[in-house]
Amino acid sequence: MVGIIGNGNILAKIDDSGSIEYMFYPSLGYEKHIFDASFAIYNHGLRWAWDNDWEINQSYVKDTNILRTTYECNEFLMESRDYIPISHNIIIKQISISNKTDETQDLKLFFYENLRMGEIPRENTVQFIKDHKMIMKYDGMYSMCIGSDKKIDSYQCGVRSSDKSALIDISNGILKEYSTSSGLITDSAISWDLKLLPGQKQSVSVYIIMNEYKGDQYKLMETLASIKVVIDNHEDFYQLTNSYWKNLLETTISKLSANELNRVSMCEDLCKRSLLTLLLLCDRGGGIMASPSLYPDYRHVWCRDGGYIAVALSLCGQSSIVEKYFEWCKKTQNEDGSWVQSYYINGIPRLTAMQIDQVGTTIWAALIHYRKSDNEKFLRKNWAMLKKAADYLSNAAIALSPSYDLWEEKYGVFTYTLGSIYGGLKSAVEIAKILEENEGLVEKWQNSLKFLKEEVVEKIYLNDKNRFSKALHPNDDTVDSSILGITVPFNLVNADDPRMVATADQIESAFTYKVGGIGRYPKDVYFGGNPWIINTLWLYMYYELLIYSLSKNKAIKREILNNYREKSSNLFDWVCKYNFSGLMPEQIHKDLGVPISAMPLGWSHAMFIIAVHGDFEILIP
Repeated sequence: MVGIIGNGNILAKIDDSGSIEYMFYPSLGYEKHIFDASFAIYNHGLRWAWDNDWEINQSYVKDTNILRTTYECNEFLMESRDYIPISHNIIIKQISISNKTDETQDLKLFFYENLRMGEIPRENTVQFIKDHKMIMKYDGMYSMCIGSDKKIDSYQCGVRSSDKSALIDISNGILKEYSTSSGLITDSAISWDLKLLPGQKQSVSVYIIMNEYKGDQYKLMETLASIKVVIDNHEDFYQLTNSYWKNLLETTISKLSANELNRVSMCEDLCKRSLLTLLLLCDRGGGIMASPSLYPDYRHVWCRDGGYIAVALSLCGQSSIVEKYFEWCKKTQNEDGSWVQSYYINGIPRLTAMQIDQVGTTIWAALIHYRKSDNEKFLRKNWAMLKKAADYLSNAAIALSPSYDLWEEKYGVFTYTLGSIYGGLKSAVEIAKILEENEGLVEKWQNSLKFLKEEVVEKIYLNDKNRFSKALHPNDDTVDSSILGITVPFNLVNADDPRMVATADQIESAFTYKVGGIGRYPKDVYFGGNPWIINTLWLYMYYELLIYSLSKNKAIKREILNNYREKSSNLFDWVCKYNFSGLMPEQIHKDLGVPISAMPLGWSHAMFIIAVHGDFEILIP
């Protein structure tokens, strides 16, 4: 497993051995700072946290974003708790060591960092500030400080590629106490001398804080002062962080209806973890990061992912975060009403190709938020933005404008995109009625909806194959699970339309992975071609909507409904099986059943919450 910790301002990735891989500062996703920070003990030899002779287990403290990693061998039981308080931009690592033997154990505990600050690391200096008993590292842009609640007994400031490297000294068990070093890749270590009586447990907390520097010496002093405040009040931070996340979940659950509570109870822990994960991806400036992954690089905002995540957060009652996201959308919208392919979290365009489905997703998400919040003021505040977006979609519909597909692989007129245009326009028409905006544009939108429903649906249907196509221009008859989007959630084609039923059946039978699940399309080569969480949930939601639609028809036989219930149940169970301590990846390896590509992926968690919620009266425009 891996884990993420954060507070909406910064986010850190922790690997499966409890080492800090990297963090994002001063905002989510940008800039990245590679840490390679870990710890070791020296007791008749050196043991790093990642060594194979530990039995390592990792999970979150229940109902929180505090990550716990345990390490056990014959002599010791260790635990590392990593978290970032809501109130301070600081990584806290609490390390505890228990002596399992009947003898007193003398050991050294080391904490090591090899921080490379910024997207492009620069020459930097690392120092041990003796008066403060802290490590300070700074370059032309940033400063980083490491302190502890326990007196530091030794230290080393070095350069990774030299004989002064702190890593070399740790392997020898003795730090040379060089107080300063400069270079492109500096490193440092601090250590504590511990004596553990039989059965005794001792704890050491490490505090890591980053700040902007830009050559301002006052900023360095500010960093030192900030970490001192944290150390002086360290006993409160854990409890405050623990209580914050638990109270947030309790408040969320208290607002759920009886039907919602019933659905959530089937998989309560996974629902809670999904919400907690999504909250870590929400920048306080409003942007929502797709994933904290660097490989592949998904640490940016796609309005498609952001829209689905906003819907999930709306269903969980997180109105203020969702409305801040739409403020972000308002600031980033193009003059023609569209959004580009992806953005940095601060709103600067990153990839400027066009994916029209993202526009439709954004309007749909706004409608769902209104339906859950009943906040007409929210719609009125964003009406100008939504109106521009809808007019863009209306023009795109009539012209059958090409763009890149949602998978960012091909250029053309895609079925899923057409579905999203329909869903976005239908949402915009409903919003206009709510606001009593009877402008001529609404009639134009309705004409576009009629065109899509009455003419385009016929064009994307393949009579010879009895299913819908992937693309209209150029013609593409590939079986692609995203075709389900024309029904769920965008409602261009009814779930019980025989053509859609046949399409779903062919999508299901097209994937025969060893581990099960549904992929994007059969000849997918991205990461080797594997089942995806979102695509499996997509088919699950389609079958649930089909059951919902068919159950209104008293002539439908019970065996037919039971068959679809079994199908949907199997798909949902598959998704629940392939989470990793509550975190959901983008893909599951088709043979090994291990996570592939980004983890956690926000869209996977969002789709799970949407699927569990399952109220189609709210979800379908």
